[in-house]
Amino acid sequence: MTENARTLLASLGAERVHPKYVPGASEQMMATVRLTHAVSHQDFEDVHALATKELGPGLASLEEIKRVDGLTGASIWVIRRTGEVTGFLAPLALTAAGVSALVDNTFDAANIDQRWVARVGEPLAGFYCWCYAGKDQVSRGALVLGLRTLIDRHFPDLPFFGRDSTEAGARIMRHLGFFPFDSTPHLFWRCASVMEMAA
Repeated sequence: MTENARTLLASLGAERVHPKYVPGASEQMMATVRLTHAVSHQDFEDVHALATKELGPGLASLEEIKRVDGLTGASIWVIRRTGEVTGFLAPLALTAAGVSALVDNTFDAANIDQRWVARVGEPLAGFYCWCYAGKDQVSRGALVLGLRTLIDRHFPDLPFFGRDSTEAGARIMRHLGFFPFDSTPHLFWRCASVMEMAA
């Protein structure tokens, strides 16, 4: 890419209401990649247990993931096989303040400030790939496919961010076409529309 990440990000403009991030549309969109919104306390317990097992300690608490999903109404999505939660995807819809916190490296993924996230139907400025994990290769493959679909088909006009907290996560981000975000440590990003133009 010939332009730096900050310039490309600025070219996307301000927060805006997106037709795929509205009540009803989000559920339909996620259903196309076999994901459903977590609803029960057991769903959230399963998600937290899976995240802790696969990624280790230091993640957001069970109470935190429930709180953040309550703030947005659309942060925790699960995949089930034979009725059991076998994986989850947690794309956080970001406000402009959330994007700024990521770029400035003041974003704390274990303690989400409510100013950083947008509720379904509200203007948003991008997404943060908060976390994802699967119990088995089939579930992990479905989650990666789901994330690629969100990034490149449903939200090609919005930036997606992620951190290389694990080497496996860094490999997945590179596989999905993410690039390092300028000099912000460990931050990667992808926005299909501007990256295709800048390539």
